[in-house]
Amino acid sequence: MYKSIRFLLITIALLVIQNALADDATYSIEKVTYKNLVAELYLPKSTKAVPVVIAFGGSEGGIGTGKANGEMIAPHGVAVLALAYFDAPGISKTLDQIPLEYFLDAIDYVTTHKKINANKIGVVAGSRGSEAAFLMASLDKRIKSVVVTTPSKVAWYGMTKARSAWTYQNRDIPALSLGLSKEAKLIDRFSVALNDEKKSNEAQFNFEEINGPILLISAEHDQVWPSYKMSSDIKAYLESLNFKHTVIHNAYKTGHGFSQETAPEIKLSIINHFIKTL
Repeated sequence: MYKSIRFLLITIALLVIQNALADDATYSIEKVTYKNLVAELYLPKSTKAVPVVIAFGGSEGGIGTGKANGEMIAPHGVAVLALAYFDAPGISKTLDQIPLEYFLDAIDYVTTHKKINANKIGVVAGSRGSEAAFLMASLDKRIKSVVVTTPSKVAWYGMTKARSAWTYQNRDIPALSLGLSKEAKLIDRFSVALNDEKKSNEAQFNFEEINGPILLISAEHDQVWPSYKMSSDIKAYLESLNFKHTVIHNAYKTGHGFSQETAPEIKLSIINHFIKTL
């Protein structure tokens, strides 16, 4: 009973705080026409230039996750570039050999928009999208804040090709392939691959190159890949290097997709992170 009362009080508090944060900001949605970007810009109405977050999803593809982030974050005075990076017209149909230049073009685009503060750019992504988020943030110092949900600490092969999912300057980003056979559980296939220390170190992202605070959100009972352990490893790695920015790791006792009960707290943590860091 006490747990139920505590959860209810926490939920009510979160809703009160979230309503307080929403400063009655309204926003417009602009169709983006820049190079081959498949994107929409959620732009809060403001008399001054606003921060922006580049948002995209994971292995589901398309622009849906980015748009959901736009609806969640834009009412709080932070613009959102909802981005598709595969499975959309004009770009790759599958999560294979995605050029990182595509994400850097997204950064270029927001820096040219007169209603966006080019010095306040963040990125939010989840699952397979966390790989792209870490790569773009480590490559481009213009990214000043990062949020990743159920993230990976390394790059992986693509969905349909036995090659890295990511390229940069026409070269494959070092990446891991899954271990074991297709009959094995997915979590075991990822875990076995990560146990190869040499290959894992080669495929690990250059987290120390990231130019801003990081919020890691993981699932302790992740059934897809070990996001909790990988997030813990990322935090420990950066602490060992005396990383100058804040690194927060919030873990939830759920599976890869979290749960309805944890959603309000997770959403609020993402909004708060960008309000505080951009």
